[in-house]
Amino acid sequence: MLQSKHGWVIGTRFTVRCFATKSVPKDESSYTGTINLPKTKFPARLNVEKRNQIEEQLRKNCFSQLYAWNRSNLPEKNEFILHDGPPYANGDLHMGHAVNKILKDLILKHKIISGTRVHYVPGWDCHGLPIELKALEAFNKKKKHGSTEARTTAVDIRNTARKFALETITKQKNEFESWGITGSWNDTANGYYRTLDPGYIRAQLRLFYELYERKLVYRDLKPVYWSPSSQSALAEAELEYDEAHRSPSLYLKFQLANCGTGCEAIEQLQRQGTDVHAAIWTTTPWTLPANQAICYNPSLEYCLVRASNGDILLIGKELVGYLSQELTLPFDVLQSITAAQLRGLKYHHPLNRAELLPFLPGAHVKAEKGTGLVHTAPAHGPEDFLVCLEQQIPVKNLIDDKGCYNKRASSFLVGKYALTEGNLLITDEVQHATLKLSTIEHSYPIDWRTKQPVMLRASDQWFIDTNSLKQLSLEAVKEVNIFPRTSAEVSKKVLEGQLRKRPYWCISRQRAWGVPIPVLYNTTSKQPIAHPLLLKAIEERLMKESSIDFWWTVPVEKLVPKEMLQQLNTSHDQLEKGHDILDIWFDSGTSWLTVLGKERVADLYLEGVDQFTGWFQSSLLTSIAARDRAPYKAIFVHGFAVDENGLKMSKSLGNVISPKSIVDRYGCDTLRWWVCAHAIQNTSIPVSHKLLASSAEGVQKLRGIFKFLLGVLNANGTLREKEPVIREDLLCHVDRYFLRQLTEFHRSIFQLYETYQHNRASAAILNFCLSTLSGLYLHVVKDRLYCGTRAEHENVVAILTQTYRVLSKTLWPIIPFLVEESWTFYGKDSFFQSSQPPTPSEPLEPCNSTKVIESALELRHSAYQQAQLNVNTWLLELVVECSAADLSFLSQLHPKLNVPESSSELCELLQVGSIHLREGATDASGRFAITVTKSEKPLCRRCRRYSLVTENPTSSDVCPRCEIVLNQRGR
Repeated sequence: MLQSKHGWVIGTRFTVRCFATKSVPKDESSYTGTINLPKTKFPARLNVEKRNQIEEQLRKNCFSQLYAWNRSNLPEKNEFILHDGPPYANGDLHMGHAVNKILKDLILKHKIISGTRVHYVPGWDCHGLPIELKALEAFNKKKKHGSTEARTTAVDIRNTARKFALETITKQKNEFESWGITGSWNDTANGYYRTLDPGYIRAQLRLFYELYERKLVYRDLKPVYWSPSSQSALAEAELEYDEAHRSPSLYLKFQLANCGTGCEAIEQLQRQGTDVHAAIWTTTPWTLPANQAICYNPSLEYCLVRASNGDILLIGKELVGYLSQELTLPFDVLQSITAAQLRGLKYHHPLNRAELLPFLPGAHVKAEKGTGLVHTAPAHGPEDFLVCLEQQIPVKNLIDDKGCYNKRASSFLVGKYALTEGNLLITDEVQHATLKLSTIEHSYPIDWRTKQPVMLRASDQWFIDTNSLKQLSLEAVKEVNIFPRTSAEVSKKVLEGQLRKRPYWCISRQRAWGVPIPVLYNTTSKQPIAHPLLLKAIEERLMKESSIDFWWTVPVEKLVPKEMLQQLNTSHDQLEKGHDILDIWFDSGTSWLTVLGKERVADLYLEGVDQFTGWFQSSLLTSIAARDRAPYKAIFVHGFAVDENGLKMSKSLGNVISPKSIVDRYGCDTLRWWVCAHAIQNTSIPVSHKLLASSAEGVQKLRGIFKFLLGVLNANGTLREKEPVIREDLLCHVDRYFLRQLTEFHRSIFQLYETYQHNRASAAILNFCLSTLSGLYLHVVKDRLYCGTRAEHENVVAILTQTYRVLSKTLWPIIPFLVEESWTFYGKDSFFQSSQPPTPSEPLEPCNSTKVIESALELRHSAYQQAQLNVNTWLLELVVECSAADLSFLSQLHPKLNVPESSSELCELLQVGSIHLREGATDASGRFAITVTKSEKPLCRRCRRYSLVTENPTSSDVCPRCEIVLNQRGR
């Protein structure tokens, strides 16, 4: 039920009343053929089988041609480019896919129906760990069933992964197409892109080499997020966080070396035979073997304290109270020490007393918790790494690819898994120096696919120098518009924050399924070698074989040109191929290069909110690196689908609602309506059968309106040759009022589409259809429509023709199946190929008809409050007294004052038999004083509106108006 601004309730009862034909008593059957009743074969409802049949026909005969028609028939000028972020080709489609693709399609269809040509090339991300894991699962299943196949090779994995990805793309593509998504789905050359296509890989390799030449890509040993379970480096976007992870919390003392420190207070204690210790705190005891320094903050003040257990500790002065409470040890402060006095200190390594290590200044050290001194292992922390890099301290790397200690570690650790066994063994080894050991529950990064903990680990990797790109990237983001507008400021800060805190971007991965980094290495020095002749050789072979698998199978001597060897003054046996692949975020982040080229910029990128750390950022950085500008002018962000309780959908919880199940039960238009109505209101998008049923009900109401309009527009149930033209001289005030409302509706809905406020658009459409159109206008004009003169009837038909076309235009982006189905009962070809009414761009100026009708509607509301609505309102006779102000408006609808009148526009609008309008006393509200009586006169047996002149007619049983109409028709 909807409450209109005029106060009366518009709902099912009034809607049905609008569409119902007039009941005809037996003695009036002779007039049935003279009434212009709606007539159409357009079905009021569809069963599942019929709906599926119609949707399939429309996909095949209509939507399959849409993108090509759009490219051929709409002007190239001001083309709208929406660049599609590639979904993973790794499984069935879920509600996140539906939200993403349908939101994109709403925008595309709005642009097309507005006369704007669109550029949209859907794509798929075909590489990376998610798909490789699927391939490995297949091999593991074979082994479980007793397969005797040899050890799985990189090419085996690649072949299986490729097959899986291509099969998945086919399934996903068919389902996307079934939703009516705009695209050239059958054109594998130009219709969509895949990151495994040779042309895509070639463009990516060229970009890598270009950035390498410009020193924006380099290889280095740095700590990166490393997944032992995947045995690969991970990007931040590939991390999730376990909020309940438990780690050891270790407070440890490192003994200061007794060797001319430059700090008199410490040296004096040492001369007295007293040991002094630096206190540190760590939640990663497994990193202690790689400790290479202790960092202090040059801006902080430090002090020596005597603990109640006798220990002399060096700690941050601001943390004395905190640390005493943490350790449950009372402290006596002995002496304050400036940070400058720590510069010359050295200490014994906690696991190897013979190793003396330095104190180093580091601005990253804070006085918020801990001890004010930080255990520093450059192999396992970005800040640690940078501090040691500045001091030219080589990195000690003791962890292998599997997360175990390598042979360079102490013997008791070799081969032990660092995150579990390592923590236990080391905390046991340092018991003598332990101040406190407990457990802490905190947020910890885990691998997004294996759900296992990751570690920061120094590794030789390829990086993009994001520091060189940072400032230009931040400036570019300032010019980017972000939607929805309600969260634009927060979203922009998130993107800017991600860019600011990113010191470098690791773009190499140690996996088999992906694009190989096109670099050779010197077998002795391990220095990388990138060369234009190598790149050319790779490109030629890639395009010839349509695959880059040869990188793993072809030996160096068959890959490297002789000319390159001559230029480098080397030989084949001094070269070896690397086996790293490019990060999938670099892989997908360079999609703009293949789809748009180096010149064009997308008008819009549209993806989920998680892509601020993923695709939005990788696309921006690669585009800035390659051409000094962002790849997009605007970003549209949506949230994630959850169940009605706000929980993430998962098979284990049994709360999954798939798009396919929705389409099977409710139809494609219902799925699309749900997305339009709910997908951008919040970060969490609830999916429930209650909401879906509500969406289905809304679509069904719109079908009922289309059925009525088609019945009116199709004379005698057949297509009209020409559309009727509105005659200005026959327009009533209510017609002018409605046409004005229709024009403003058209303008406002398209303005909402332009600003991506789809939820507001769907609500406004439904309200207009049920309130202004169905609840008011169709209800008021049905007498003229059914029983009026030919001219009256044709003019209302002309108005409703315009209504049907505007309504179809505004609804086509959301529920195109219903619109195109209805169009098959009205026009030729498809709706999108027909000429469209122009969209008003500016709000309308106030006009007299609006005030006149609004005053009449207020009167109608007051009258209906007094009348019994279960009585035929055409039998009601009203005496209305009103103020001079209201009379000035109402008299334009009811010119005859002070006498009863039955044929005025005001009578039609109120649907009453007669009105006696005069100026006079008003009611308590100061508006209208109304007297309502019921007429006993019989109504015309044709129109059931006008009363007959006498209760016992002898010459005629119809009213004078019907008499004229019948004479026009030749009875």
